[in-house]
Amino acid sequence: MKSIRLIILTALTITLSSASNAQKVWTLEDCINYAIENNITVKRQELTAESANKTHFQSLMELLPNANANGNHYLNTGKTLNTETYTYEDQSFQGGSFNISTEITVFNGLQNFNTIRKTKLDLLAQLETVEKVKNDITLNVSTAYLQILLNKELRDNAKQQLDITLDQIEKTKKLFEIGNAAKGDLLLIESQAASEKAALTNANNNLKISYLDLTQLLNLEETENFEIVFPEIPDITLSDEISSVNTVFSEAVNFLPEIKSAELLLKSSEKNLAISYGGISPSVFLGYQYQSRYNELATNIADPTSNYPYMEQIGDNASQAIYVALRVPIFNRWQTGNAISQAKINLSDSKLYVDLQKQNLYKSIQQARTQAIAAMDGYKANLEAVKSMEEAFRYTEQKYQVGLVDILEYKTAKIQLNQTKSDLSQAKYEYIFRTKILDFYRGEQITL
Repeated sequence: MKSIRLIILTALTITLSSASNAQKVWTLEDCINYAIENNITVKRQELTAESANKTHFQSLMELLPNANANGNHYLNTGKTLNTETYTYEDQSFQGGSFNISTEITVFNGLQNFNTIRKTKLDLLAQLETVEKVKNDITLNVSTAYLQILLNKELRDNAKQQLDITLDQIEKTKKLFEIGNAAKGDLLLIESQAASEKAALTNANNNLKISYLDLTQLLNLEETENFEIVFPEIPDITLSDEISSVNTVFSEAVNFLPEIKSAELLLKSSEKNLAISYGGISPSVFLGYQYQSRYNELATNIADPTSNYPYMEQIGDNASQAIYVALRVPIFNRWQTGNAISQAKINLSDSKLYVDLQKQNLYKSIQQARTQAIAAMDGYKANLEAVKSMEEAFRYTEQKYQVGLVDILEYKTAKIQLNQTKSDLSQAKYEYIFRTKILDFYRGEQITL
């Protein structure tokens, strides 16, 4: 009995879990956040940033002194010099030595400090690149999301037109049965319905493909039950004036990560040049060294007849030294001079890269603004076209009802109305997207 209850409870849990997963509906914000969290390109760039962080950490550790210890133990056989008595011995004996040393850089042309600053700038540049990748994903996901909204509206329009045509078929059948409509009229409307069914099928397929595009951007493994929220798109308020290119650019250039990254890399190149110049400077090091030795044949001068223990030898032979070392570069096969030349070239290239990024941004904003204006004009034109076409179609429909126009003229008017409504839908979402892009350049998040 308990086993049956357990089986039923498990099955019910799985069913409820599956139903819960199937009922998840994704908002645009959900899609953007999920894509950023699971995108491989973002993860790789984050690893690059983490590598830069480790490099920066190591540059900080270079300020600390080093410490090294080494030792050796040997076995001599045959005739060899005994360094304790400076006589040759013809017997086997053991010996060895060890030393401990530490050294710290006091001055090396500020190379360590400039390296710390450079690696910090490199790290910040990599973090900005992570944000750039996230921005690209945001735009791509938003585009795919809006494409679904557009394709759904086109599908709904196609279905609505088909429903109207099917209703018209029923009316025409009744008219044909009582002799008020010709057989040809009925056949033409039925052919119109067949065409609209094909258009509806195409619209459904386009909607499925747009869903697939979005799920691929999200890297979802399960796509069958994927659904998005279809927000209520408020009535579009057409702006009388779209911000100028210079206005948008002056805002975008201060916060967009691609510009920040380029400027940080320029500062990094400046530090790299300072590091190269530091190679000309003399270097000063402060060090300490401890060493000792032992030998199996050694004798204690104070008591030559007794055994000379290992630890006593270590103590008696120990020596310590504290030193200051000055190293002056004189000639190193032109390595320092070439490093300075290369650093200057990299600095000039970094300046050009900043200019290029700003130039590309300005062109992108120019294009976005031009497209936004074109989309606004297109939406206005299509809005007027739909109003006119709806009025014309109602007039044609009324004339058709009383037999003043034939079915061919009615069919043509309906096709034109359908096409005009589709054009309006596309113009609407084009305008929404283009204005969102401009807002994005001004630091606003893309939301619906």
